[in-house]
Order: sequence, then C-alpha cells, then structure tokens
Amino acid sequence: MPHSLEGSAKGPVSGERGGWVGKSVRKKDAHRFVTGAADYAADLIRPGTLYVSLLRSPHPHALIREIDIAQASRAPGVVAVMTGAGIRALTRSMPTRVPRERFPGPTDVWCLAVEEVIYVGQPMVAVVAERQADAEAAKSLIRIEYELLDPVLEAQAGAESISPTARREWSTNVVFQDKIRQGDVDAAMSGAHCVVSGSMRFGSGTSAPMECRCYVADWNARSGRLTLEGTMQQPHPTRWLLSQALDLPETSIRVVAPSMGGTFGLKMVGHPEEVIVSVLSRHLERPVAFLEGRDECFLANAREQLHEFQIGAQADGKIIAFRDFVRADVGAIGAGGGWLMAFVTPTVFPTVYDIPNVAVDSQVVTTNKPPWQGVRGYGKETANVVMERAVELISAELGMDPLEVRRRNLVPGSGFPHRLPSGLNVDSGDYEGALDQLGGLFESERWMARKATPNGGRGIGIGYAFELTPEGASFPGSMPSGFETSMVTLDPTGTVRVATSVTSPGSGNETGIAQLVADVFGLHPDRVTVTQGDTDITPFGGGNTSSRSLMFGGVASVLAARDLRDRIAICAATLLQADPGKMEFTRGKIAVSGEPDRSLAFEQAVATIYTQAYSTAKDVELPLQVTRTYRSGNVRHTPDEWGRISSYPSFPYAVHAAVVEVDTQTGCVSVLDYAAVHDCGVVVNPGLVEGQFKGAVAMGIGAALWEELLHDIDGSTRTTRLKSYVLPRSTDLPNFRIGHRCTPSPFNPLGVKGAGESGFGGAMAAIANAIADALGEQGRKLARIPCKPEVILDLLEGGQP
Repeated sequence: MPHSLEGSAKGPVSGERGGWVGKSVRKKDAHRFVTGAADYAADLIRPGTLYVSLLRSPHPHALIREIDIAQASRAPGVVAVMTGAGIRALTRSMPTRVPRERFPGPTDVWCLAVEEVIYVGQPMVAVVAERQADAEAAKSLIRIEYELLDPVLEAQAGAESISPTARREWSTNVVFQDKIRQGDVDAAMSGAHCVVSGSMRFGSGTSAPMECRCYVADWNARSGRLTLEGTMQQPHPTRWLLSQALDLPETSIRVVAPSMGGTFGLKMVGHPEEVIVSVLSRHLERPVAFLEGRDECFLANAREQLHEFQIGAQADGKIIAFRDFVRADVGAIGAGGGWLMAFVTPTVFPTVYDIPNVAVDSQVVTTNKPPWQGVRGYGKETANVVMERAVELISAELGMDPLEVRRRNLVPGSGFPHRLPSGLNVDSGDYEGALDQLGGLFESERWMARKATPNGGRGIGIGYAFELTPEGASFPGSMPSGFETSMVTLDPTGTVRVATSVTSPGSGNETGIAQLVADVFGLHPDRVTVTQGDTDITPFGGGNTSSRSLMFGGVASVLAARDLRDRIAICAATLLQADPGKMEFTRGKIAVSGEPDRSLAFEQAVATIYTQAYSTAKDVELPLQVTRTYRSGNVRHTPDEWGRISSYPSFPYAVHAAVVEVDTQTGCVSVLDYAAVHDCGVVVNPGLVEGQFKGAVAMGIGAALWEELLHDIDGSTRTTRLKSYVLPRSTDLPNFRIGHRCTPSPFNPLGVKGAGESGFGGAMAAIANAIADALGEQGRKLARIPCKPEVILDLLEGGQP
C-alpha cells in the first residue's frame, strides 16, 4: 500500500552511524508467532495446577447477609471455596491508583466482595478445583442471601444530590469535577458572528483483545516466594500491588509477563483476579490458575460519556470560542486506573486548533455498572470526535468548506511549543503540511463527483478529521509516576543484551529498541537481544502504557548504550593508538574517523576489556553493564500560574479522510475509501508504526459503527460474546492509504513520539463526519456513537438520538 514520509529527520537518530533507524526491520521472533511456537499465559499452566472459577454478583448493589458454601465445598474435585470474609483474613485491601483520601468516602477494595457488592459481575466467591469444569459446576451449589440496595445506573441521575449512592458509605457519586478556562468564553460567544450548539453521547465500549486474561500463581513454601505469570502490561506495578495486598516484601514476589495476544489497555494493573490467584496459591501451597471467559472479558467497561458543546466563529471562519460540558459514567471504582480516562478527555481540547477562548467543565460520576478498564484512546478519542463534530457544524452554519475552516484555525508550525488550556505543552507539529499531504493521497474530486450522482437510496458521505493524541502519561502519585529504565550489557563475545522495564503487548517494540541500540554500536539488530516482562531480570518501570515503549524505554536504552560505547572507545583508542573521540562504530567494526583502514572488530575490543582489565583496558570502567533511566523534560508536576500541570510529554497527531455509503432504507454503512497522514516524530521502524496506525484506524471504524456494550436495566452486561459485540471484519474495511510526516519532538533525545493510539480517535471522528455528510441536513443532528443502523434510521425519521 502507498507509503510516504515527509518532513525532517528521516535518517539515523542523533548522529548514530548504524543506519537501522528508519528501516522496516522484521519483528524479532516473528517466526515463533506465525508458526504457533510462542507461549502465551495459558500455555504456562503446568500439570497439577488448580483452577479457580469465580461466582460473581447478580445484583448491581446489595449487602451480603449470608453465604452458604457447604455443598460447594463437598462437590467433586473441589479443593477449597473462599469467600470475601476468608480473603479479608488473609490479605489487605488492594491499593487504589489515586490516594484513598481523594474519594468521597471509605474506599477499601477487596479482591472478593466482603460486605457490599457494587456491580453485576463483581467477584464474590472463589471456587478452587482440580479441573476447570469442576470449579464451574460447584458454583451453582453456593447459596447467598442479599439485602438489595437502590442501584445507580445512570450518571445524570447519579450526579443529583437526591440520588442514592453507588457505595453505601459515600456521600456523593460525583468522584471528580474540574473547570478548565482560557480567555473569556461568554464575551467571545456574545461577539461571535454565529454560534452553534450540539451534543454527543458515546456508548460503552471495550477493547476485546484476541486473548482474554489469564493468571497463574505459584507459591513456593520452601523459598517463601510467589511467582505470578500472566497477561500483564505492567509487571513491576503489579508486583507492588501484590506486595501491598499480600503484605509481602517485593523481593518475595516475581511477576512474569509472557507473550500476549493484544491488550489495548485492558491488561493494566489492578484486576482483582491478580490477587485472588496469588492468595489462593499461598494459602493452598499449590499453583492456581484463572482463565477468563469471553463473557467475563466483556465486563470491561469504558468510554460512556455525554458531551454538550458550543462553538462560536466570525464570518471569515475564525473560531473564537469553544465550550464543553462532559459527564463520564465510569461505573464502579476499583483498584484499576481505567476510570482515569475520564480525567484525560477534557485536557485535550481544543486539540489542533488555536482557539483563544475555551471553557471545559467535566464531571466524573461513579455508578453501579462494571468498572472502566483501560481501552485504546484512553479518553482522548472522545475529545477529538467532539471537537471535529463542532468544527463540521460551525462550517455548515457559515456555509464554508470544512477543510478551509480547519486550515484557518490550525495551530501554525511557528506556534510550537503550544500550551493547551489544560496546561499540556504540545511539543511540535505541522498540521497544515499534513493537510496538504492528505490532499495528495485522497481523491476528493472523484468522490465529490460520485456523491453528486443519484444512487437510489444510497448516499455518499465524505468526512475529514484531525486528531491530537497525547502520549507518555506521567501522572503524579501513580506507581510509577512516569519514567522507564533500561540496562544494557555487553557479553565477552560482543553480543548485546538489553533488559528494559517496558513490555510488549505484541506490537514489536522490542524490535525498535534493538534497532536503536544496534545503531549506537554499529551492529546488526540481530546481535541485540531484548528482555522484557520479568521483574527478577528487568529494572523497575511502568511497563506498557500510553505508547511509552520507545519514547521512554528506547531512550533509556540508547543512553545506556552510549555510555557503554564511550567505554569501549577508550579501549579501542588504545589498541589503534588514536584519540577516543575519533572512534566510529559502524558495520561491526570500530575505526578511526577518516581512516577506515585503521580499525578492529567490535568483539575484539570487548574481549580485550574482559581479558586485559589491568593493562590495555585499565582505564575502562567495569563491568560492561550500564543502567539508565529516562524522564521527559516536557512533564511538569508543579502547577503553573493557572494551577495546571502537564502530564503528557509528546503529542502525535493525524488527519483523516473517509468515504462512506449509507443505505437510507436499512441504516447500514459501508466504508468505501480511507486515507490518513500521521506524524509521530522520528519513525524508528516504519513497518511496525504503520501496522499500529492501521490497526488503530480499524478499531476506530469499529467503534464508530458497531462496537457497543449494552447493559440491561438491572445493570447486567447484555453483550457477552463476539456475536453481539460486533467487530469489523477484513471485508468491512477498504485498503488504507497512509502517509507519514516527521516533526521531531524537541523534548525527546531521539525526536520520537508515541505511536500506539493515534488513528483511533481520528477514525471515529472521520467516519461520524462522513455519515453526517451523507445524511445531509438530518446529519447535522448526529449525536450518538456508535452510528448503528437504528441511530441512522432514527435521524432519517426526524428523531434526535
């Protein structure tokens, strides 16, 4: 498929001579994955392992009066039955992602419900058996007596002062409120040539990874150590959580994350099952495994928000004011940090546009729905959709080309760094250049001509959208608060080992790290091994979140490798009788700059350091192992003069164009064409970046058209399988044409930005705008995502979704 790269800094990073950066090197160990040789978490379940099945709450809110486990305990194959009361005697409550005192009431989070259940699906009783089927069967023998409480199942009602509370001992359901202000919005709206109001409601969504969660805990009584293997994006934070909950020193816990079949945020730290299997293994002194079913996977809730916005502009298309009120229904609050996505949404406005007057009010409401879990986009996608819909509406009101309105309001290339009203400091960008580049990829005139041709009840729509996707989240108070660490070791044979705190969800970031380190030493990436996901081997860090792998872990690896290169240069200079500052590392050799004949093999220099430590290499610091940590210079946790912090260091962006066909008889939508231009700074591996971006676009199209978790009036999740949670198929998607720009981040030593989430929010917005365009005047009322057939038919019939 077409691929283009425009902008600066296309070559090797920061003067490295290896030349691997910028090349589409094949993913390391790719053959293991395509041949089925990779071991996933469930493959690690050994003979003799016990299985745990969880009896979950059938009620959204209730008190537990009595639990009778007698019959279940005597069932065939059952080894143990554990209730919340039993768990409480063996563990401490799980730590939360923000300090407990910031919640509106007591917040003890137990891995099994102790006295109160707060959502349908909350784990209540753990049945442990020799076989999974025995554990499942025994659950039906458990008898529980409840006292039902009034549930909170809708955020707007839950925010009212007269509402019952989602937690019995909380004083309110409003967990968080914020006001972001820049300029005077009221005055600007009063003076605007035209003002348009709108709303957008986002249905609940989830990540739906190919591989559900799985945890295998093994307590070794002789050594007093616990090993937890499983589907974890964040091994070190998981070890910390287990240390707190099990009252064990972290040195007594090993957490290992094997190959994963996708995460998209779901497998971040804080799931109760992580603690359940661990405490059961320690209690029973046998390995215990939890295998999540697809119905349980669909308990992962996210994205449910309502936005009410207003936008004002002058007659020439200059947008002078924007305001938004967003209310997020984050479900129940647990130990995980998925609900923090609602904090992120308001901070992204007004995305790529230079709007002088902005007001964003946000409200986070807890209800008795399942908890939010991390999902791709992490709250940024909804802000981008709302902003792009607002731009479309004001363009229609002005009677102007929406692309021209966008162009007139983009932050100019000379305007960076650019402070958002929330305090975030946007590092770099070339928004207008990206828009121009998109024009070369997308055949707008052809589609405009087809749109003008009647097609018997099938309308063509063209949609455009920008997206701004802050990456590298570094929140104050989180564990950890935004750094990553890498250790680089040189073996006597000259091979390079990297142990890094960042993990891979299957995206190939280990390949990018190998390329970066290989360039430092002038070696082939095959000579660099990368170890991830084992707390006994890798240094401390946050793991895989917010596209931080190369932005943080890659930089830490390069810093460590450069330190080692300087040591080797000292020895090589002695052997070559030259100045250490003139050593060049290239093609597996070390040569004197400008004198290629004066050289030696890389491994010869390394071997000399190991064997001649008291003579030729006496000035080289040993061992040949360096650990470095990277913290971004574009993160600020001290409030500025407006009281705002900046917790994201990099700001990749993209601009999208989509063409859809809407069947006005059925409401069904077909995506006919798609093009986009993406800028994530310096691209280390174009093939992997493009794969990530295309995957995000596909997910964004699915979220815009079909994907939605539905909940019944009793709070239970109605969507329990992939047949009802409709994912896009390959036949539902056109070929994507992707272009890349490169505006390096001036705050990152390598110029890189994140590349794991861009594409998602832009695709949602572009598809929504294309549908609205296809529907004409009725499309201006589009206020619901996903745009399922019933939403579209309601619009055509004159309704307001």
